[in-house]
Amino acid sequence: MEERFERQARNERLMRTVNDRIAALDERATGWAAPEQRFEFQCECGQRGCEGRLLMTLTEYERVRAQRDRFALVPGHETPQIESVVQQDERYLIVDKRDAVEHLVD
Repeated sequence: MEERFERQARNERLMRTVNDRIAALDERATGWAAPEQRFEFQCECGQRGCEGRLLMTLTEYERVRAQRDRFALVPGHETPQIESVVQQDERYLIVDKRDAVEHLVD
């Protein structure tokens, strides 16, 4: 596995941590929110300089996080060498890490 792809996978783990904190804050601050209300999350692509944003409901984001090797990305930010798209929506993609880098995102 190329070093740049390993670095990207580690960066994705960091962005997921940021989004977990966003979700926790949104959930506490907006316990009254309707299930269809969307919140802004960071793209978890791990690519240097990405400032992409995703609009997702808390339920959608929780679905991504139900598996530790899945991430939410802006469409077009996927990297086939380290992940495969498992769900696509007009607002976001859900990707699953390939076995070669899965240990880097724990």
